[in-house]
Amino acid sequence: MQRKEAKGGILFVDRAYHLIPMQKSDDKDYGLEALEEMMSVMDNGKVVVILTGYSEPMKCVITSNEGFCRHVTKFFTFDDFMTEDLAKILHLKMNNQTEGSLLYGFKLDPSCTVESVENLIKTVTSDKQRKKMNAGLVDRLLVNARENLDLRLSFDCADTDELLMITIEDLKNELR
Repeated sequence: MQRKEAKGGILFVDRAYHLIPMQKSDDKDYGLEALEEMMSVMDNGKVVVILTGYSEPMKCVITSNEGFCRHVTKFFTFDDFMTEDLAKILHLKMNNQTEGSLLYGFKLDPSCTVESVENLIKTVTSDKQRKKMNAGLVDRLLVNARENLDLRLSFDCADTDELLMITIEDLKNELR
């Protein structure tokens, strides 16, 4: 992105910790160069820069350059999602699909209530797994549940509803 394009706007960098090399190397590192460029844009105050990422790796970003920590003035920390939140996110994603999305047209079986999905996530995943994946767990669950649906159905299935219905078992098979 050109600096001119960002003027008067917002520069949003998701997973900003990927800008910092995990280990020293002789190769040219453009991530650190990008941070330098961000600092110069932040100096003039015409662009709002939002950096996101997990707390620990983001500490490395902030301390990667002595001047960078002076430019970052606000920090927001969000708790990881609880199992109920994850179940609600799953329902929101399924109920608000847009044409062209991977699961467009698919529906959740009535047995996939928020409570049953929450219970499934709670009993089949570990705290560590949920913390590591957070809301990404929902995306993985849904994509793989669709694959499980494909495996579950027989070739001669003619019921259109059944062809598009994700069951609790489809979700459960993913979590094993």
